[in-house]
Formats: sequence, C-alpha cells, structure tokens
Amino acid sequence: MAEPTCHYCNRPAEEECPACGRFYCGEHGEDVCIRCLAPEAAIPSATVFRGSLVLLVIASVVALFLWIDPPRQGTDTGPVIATVTAPGQGGATATPTPSASAAASASSTAAGSASPSATAATASATATAPGNTYTVVAGDTLETIATAHNTTAERIQALNPGLNPNLLPGTVLVLP
Repeated sequence: MAEPTCHYCNRPAEEECPACGRFYCGEHGEDVCIRCLAPEAAIPSATVFRGSLVLLVIASVVALFLWIDPPRQGTDTGPVIATVTAPGQGGATATPTPSASAAASASSTAAGSASPSATAATASATATAPGNTYTVVAGDTLETIATAHNTTAERIQALNPGLNPNLLPGTVLVLP
C-alpha cells in the first residue's frame, strides 16, 4: 500500500488532522493542518449564519408582537357552574356563566352599600333548595362539606354521580 502524502505538497505525511482528516507534513501544521489553523476556518458556514439571521428575525417579530399586545391576566369569564340533578333524572351539565354573587356584589357596590335584596339574591343564587343543596366555594373539600352537614363524603358522592373530586367553586352539590 502506498504511503500517504501531504495534502498540501507531495512529501510523505507525518500526521492526520483530527479536525478534517487530511494528511499533512510538519511544514503544513502542528496539532492540526494549516487549513484548520486559518482564521477563516473558525467562521461558521453560510447555512449557520443564515439560520441565525432567520431566528433573530422571528424572535424580533415575536418580541414586537408581545410588546404591542401583551397577554392579559385574569380575563376568564367567571366560574363554571355545574347543575347536578337528582339520581335517575339525567346527568350533570356545566355551563360557564358569570357568578350570580359577583353580579349581586357589583349591583350592591353600584348602590353604595350592601342592601338586603342583594344579600337575598346572593343567598337564593347559591342555594336553590335550602338543606338539600350546597354551592362549593374556594377551598372546600368533600370531607369539610360532609363534616359541616353531618354526613360522609361517600354519601355526597353517591348523590352526585360523576362528581369530580377536585371541586370547582360554583359547583352545586345535592346533600342528603
């Protein structure tokens, strides 16, 4: 087999460049060949350069969009109120509606003070049949509701088929 020659001249090669794999002699390199030592070898390829420019343009457009139209916080339409029917009378339905208590408090704020009619509207909106239903508020669990109404969480779940254990505020529960 023929002995390898220097890529840059026809002398016998002394080493192989670990960067590019070319053979070179002592005159055309030390640790790497003379081509890999050249400053232009450190410049990224045109593809990398163009790709970086494209990413920079995309990032600039996204930043400009977010600066002009920032995301809004707290724009939900209100709690989801679930109406749970008695066993054997159909399933549960959930519709997103603004909270009746929020509407009552808004009307009482507009009036300047909490009127008895606003309090009554809130009370009638949260419980349709006193003693038989309960409207979940933030922080409630089945166990705390059951303890407060002298029953068990299992009985509440039995009366409310398909009930999500992660209770959402505004959910109306049928109680024993």
